[in-house]
Amino acid sequence: MLESLRGLGYTTATAIADLIDNSISAEADHVDVVFEWNGPDSWVRVSDNGRGMSDAELEAAMRLGARDPRTQRRAGDLGRFGMGLKTASFSQARILTVASSKAGHERCCLRWDLDLLGGAEGSWLLHEGARTGSKDRVEAGLFDDRGTIVLWENLDRVVTDGFTAQDLIELIEQVVKGGDKPGHRTAGAVPSGAE
Repeated sequence: MLESLRGLGYTTATAIADLIDNSISAEADHVDVVFEWNGPDSWVRVSDNGRGMSDAELEAAMRLGARDPRTQRRAGDLGRFGMGLKTASFSQARILTVASSKAGHERCCLRWDLDLLGGAEGSWLLHEGARTGSKDRVEAGLFDDRGTIVLWENLDRVVTDGFTAQDLIELIEQVVKGGDKPGHRTAGAVPSGAE
C-alpha cells in the first residue's frame, strides 16, 4: 500500500509545500528548509518553531489516515486527512524521521523506514529515534524549546541515476519558486553541500 501511495503525483516542490502547510497549521512563524548534497546519502530537512507535538501526538501524526476528514478542524488548519506528512514524504524518500518538542513535554522522535517494513515477519514497526548516523541531522534543525523537524533520507525518487549536485541546485530553484503549487514559497533553501 505504501509503495502505491508513493505515486500520488507529488513533485518535490509540492511535497515540501505540504510540510510547510503543516508548519503553518502548527502556528510556526519560522520554517527552515535545508537540502544536503551527498550523492546517494543526500537528505532534506524541514524544521519549524511551531507548537510541536507530544509523544502521543507524534505517534498519531505518523499513523496513516490518522484523522477523519469529517472531524471539525481549527481555523487555519490546512490538513484534512492526516495523510499529507506521510504521502508527501514517501513520494520523495524511503526514510521519514520526525522529531518534535512541545512545551511541558519530553522531546520525541519517530521514524518510518520503508525498507524495514513488512520484513520476514511482515512487521510494521515505527522506530524510535533517528537512524544510526542521522542524529546530528535531526538535532541541527531543532529550535530551542518547541517545534518539529521532518527529515527525508534515502531520496530514491529525487537522487536517481545520473542526478548531480547541479541537478539539486536546479531542483532547489524550482522549490524556491513554488514549483507547480501556486501561492507556496520556500525561502532560504540552499544545498549546504553545494554552496
